[in-house]
Amino acid sequence: MELETRELSNQNIEFLLKDSSPAKANALRRALIAEVPTLAIEDLKVYENGSVLFDEILALRLGLIPLKTDKEEFILPEECECGGEGCGQCQTQITLAGEGETTLHSSDLETQPGVEVPHQDIPIVKLAEGQELILEATAQLGKGREHAKWQPTIGCGYKTYPIQEIGEECDNCGECIETCPKDVYEIKNDELKIVDQEACMFCENCVEACPQDAINIKEDDTKFIFDFETDQSLPSKQILEEGIDIIIDKLEKFENNL
Repeated sequence: MELETRELSNQNIEFLLKDSSPAKANALRRALIAEVPTLAIEDLKVYENGSVLFDEILALRLGLIPLKTDKEEFILPEECECGGEGCGQCQTQITLAGEGETTLHSSDLETQPGVEVPHQDIPIVKLAEGQELILEATAQLGKGREHAKWQPTIGCGYKTYPIQEIGEECDNCGECIETCPKDVYEIKNDELKIVDQEACMFCENCVEACPQDAINIKEDDTKFIFDFETDQSLPSKQILEEGIDIIIDKLEKFENNL
């Protein structure tokens, strides 16, 4: 397989996967979603909760708040020497407290050194006069296949590379241009041209609109356009690299077990 990066930032990435297959592309997508470990809140100790939200709702909200850390500082609980019972190598503590008329946000979470909350404006709970909330949370590494709160990617997907073919029957009427929602076609020098091949989303409006049946849409199932965003718990490049390493490691283990 060959990978060509198109757009890259800490939160977004788009790349072209070449010399591949649908099975390999889907394996990579699944690894990016479900196999790359991230840090998230797993357990709560609620000492005081006078808010209108039950403890369970608070736990759900807190668990879905992304946490950013250097993963070299932690290991998965199942791989830890403590056997997953909890220690400084596989867990970190986070506290939240507030009282009176206020709204507690993710920015109010008190984390230990090395752990950050990338999104500071996530509302957690609204307190009224006379209400108080005090809790302590335990965060640990986990994988998306165990719970969605450990998924580092958002909207992770791909599409097969589109190929448009314009036959000799084309009379440059422009009907395909009018119906295409992605502006794939354009008439230049009185001739229909493909100007944005990759924008095609396989709706085939152009095929149906062409009165001459001159347009055909095909797929190149060896090339795939990938894109995903992150929840900012990890940089997009790191997620991609780890996803590829996970697939390679699984294949090597499979080969050794044959």
